[in-house]
Amino acid sequence: SVDCSFTRGVCDWKQDADDDFDWNPADRDRGDGYYMAVPAFVGHKNDIGRLKLLLTDLKPKSSYCLIFSYRLAGEKVGKLRVFLANKKTAPVWEENKGKDEKWRTGKIEIFQGAETTNSVTFESERGKGKTGEIGVDNVILISGLCPED
Repeated sequence: SVDCSFTRGVCDWKQDADDDFDWNPADRDRGDGYYMAVPAFVGHKNDIGRLKLLLTDLKPKSSYCLIFSYRLAGEKVGKLRVFLANKKTAPVWEENKGKDEKWRTGKIEIFQGAETTNSVTFESERGKGKTGEIGVDNVILISGLCPED
């Protein structure tokens, strides 16, 4: 498995230069490192911020599982979407409200055909809310299918 977490991960993360705002590091509650977050008050409603994970060396015709922690805290905080580079048009994963402030786990199957996926983009869309944040942490890529819970 490949650790793409932000504190000591080995992956290549890039801020999108053509979006409306950047994701920023935020300290974890327990004080052991940080996660990437977009506070609710950044930008204007429907503004977009994208954080891209560049993937190299994924083998064609094989499966991978991207596992990550996410949190949508606050009322009307916005949307979190995940896009795969070879399927640009529609998100492969989307969440638009948190039931509470808790961290949850997201999983995405990445099936490689002859064309390999060379990036995964985490996109935050600003909502109407003024408090809370959208956060992403503990991004891990494993080969094979996603495990059952």
